[in-house]
Amino acid sequence: MKQITIPLLVSIALVSVVFVFFESLELYFSDLLNAAESNQTEYALLSFLVLSSDIVLPVPSSIVMYGNGLVLGLIKGALLSLFAVFISSSIGYYLGKVSNYKASSSEKATAIMQKYGALGIIITRGIPILSESIVFTAGYNRLNFRFFTLLNLIGYLPVCFIYAYFGNLAQNTNLFLISFAASLVVSLILWVFGRKLIAQFFNVHTS
Repeated sequence: MKQITIPLLVSIALVSVVFVFFESLELYFSDLLNAAESNQTEYALLSFLVLSSDIVLPVPSSIVMYGNGLVLGLIKGALLSLFAVFISSSIGYYLGKVSNYKASSSEKATAIMQKYGALGIIITRGIPILSESIVFTAGYNRLNFRFFTLLNLIGYLPVCFIYAYFGNLAQNTNLFLISFAASLVVSLILWVFGRKLIAQFFNVHTS
């Protein structure tokens, strides 16, 4: 369990510190994107850069993904969000990996991460701080990158489309809270009803 617990706690602490000391950046990013709403190309580029840096900066990712649906529409907004957060999480994975040069790539460490971390990666994609911390932990433990990518896509697909869907519905800001709640509900459903099925599936297909 040390392969997961220690790096997870350390990464949670580091991400929390970044959020506290650079909190003003969230407002800056939001204002920057709001100013670019009239130009879809400019907005899309800025949104991609902002979301891609989410792993190292306190980016209001849920607000940005909601805005992507509002400005770019459901499909374009969701796909842009998905691509950007995939880049961000991949950066986090490799940062975690290079932070542990002496880590053993033994089958035991990989098995532990797959057993206890697979579901964690999926259900935390829409949860601030935990999503970044789990990514670092996966890289630290040298989880197979293809396996990590699959887990990311499974977890991020519903989250990105939920935010884009509600963002595309209207400019009613109250819908953002609904979309945030919906993303948490998806995580809860996966945890309550899908954890055994998901764990069994990945144990079989990664053994």
